[in-house]
Amino acid sequence: MPGWCCPVLNAARESELVRICQEFVRIPSESGNERQMASFVRDVMLSLGYDRAEIDPCGNVTGTIDLGGDGPCLLFEAQMDHVDVADPFEWEFYPFGGILQSGRIYGRGATDQKGSLAAMICAASFLKEDRHPECAGRIAVSATVHQERIEGASSRFVCSSHHPDLVVSGEASALKIERGQRGRAEIIVETLGKPAHSANPEYGINAANHMVSLVSVLSGSFRPVTDPFLGEGILELTRLVSYPETATGVVPSRCQAVFDRRVILGETRDGILSQIEEIIGEAGRSIPGLKASARISSSEERCYTGVQIKGEHFVPAWLLEREHPFVKRCLEGLDSIGLPPIVADRPGFGTNGCYYGGVRKIPTVAFGPSFQDLAHITDEYLEVDQLLKGCLGYYGIAGAVLGN
Repeated sequence: MPGWCCPVLNAARESELVRICQEFVRIPSESGNERQMASFVRDVMLSLGYDRAEIDPCGNVTGTIDLGGDGPCLLFEAQMDHVDVADPFEWEFYPFGGILQSGRIYGRGATDQKGSLAAMICAASFLKEDRHPECAGRIAVSATVHQERIEGASSRFVCSSHHPDLVVSGEASALKIERGQRGRAEIIVETLGKPAHSANPEYGINAANHMVSLVSVLSGSFRPVTDPFLGEGILELTRLVSYPETATGVVPSRCQAVFDRRVILGETRDGILSQIEEIIGEAGRSIPGLKASARISSSEERCYTGVQIKGEHFVPAWLLEREHPFVKRCLEGLDSIGLPPIVADRPGFGTNGCYYGGVRKIPTVAFGPSFQDLAHITDEYLEVDQLLKGCLGYYGIAGAVLGN
């Protein structure tokens, strides 16, 4: 952007950003238990000069900065919940220590996505502080709940309250612009049988045996559709359970298989489900007595505020053209701040971006510090260099998108 000056991340700003990231990591915030984190995020936003910072009914925190004029609303969004630690004794560094060592911040959520959140919050504050007169519009930074449990569900509250025109999701993208992601469906296939004592299985119908046969048919018959950029709409078995779960000596009367189905452009909820139902129908010709059904799974979760959010586990894919004006502006912003203006050559993970880009059709990209293979791992960490560059990237993107 001609005439737009790159800010300097001076020692004071760098120290502040690193400290905020460490403090975020030190607060445990599993899905449904984000209250302390939310309160701290709001306080940080207000202390950094945000015009408003509010907690909505389901517990998301959204801070806004009004730059004046008639520009668009640019939303930066990152989750503030994280996956379980499981066994903390497997960690070399305490999962909630926010320990800074050898240029890395260690702790659960450092990469996914507390580092992105800290960088977003600081970038918007620094942009306001630097008072670029050519910038107009509004910046909203949202820290969302329950992303790990129900993808995109809490984002509905953010979208309905703040009406963003453009969205940047804080996915760990190695500082590259991701212009699309596959969607996701979780499909439950269920077989029904007849209970009997396992000493006399001939009196029952074993639902688990039927499921084993059905899974084999599904594996052999399913043909994933393919997108040249997003890849394959794969179907992956992730869980098997028979019922009654705890009983011994009982022929299972019911069995469930859970499949993760990745969704590409043009695929719909009903189309995906009917594809599985068609294969089940074909399997019935080779599996005597098969009784089976398929459905999209759903969840209902209680937020820390007491509000319940629910929804089906289905979000569509989204993809922007490489030449889309929003993508080009984001690249201009990275270039203006001295970062390589690179578009990722592969799609990112599923994020809340699937709600904004897939469901609401709002121009959306994913961008963030760190690397996808560091998410959810033991001794998760974020490189400080990535954190600082991530903040610069958000600053540059906001300046380019909101600049006249």
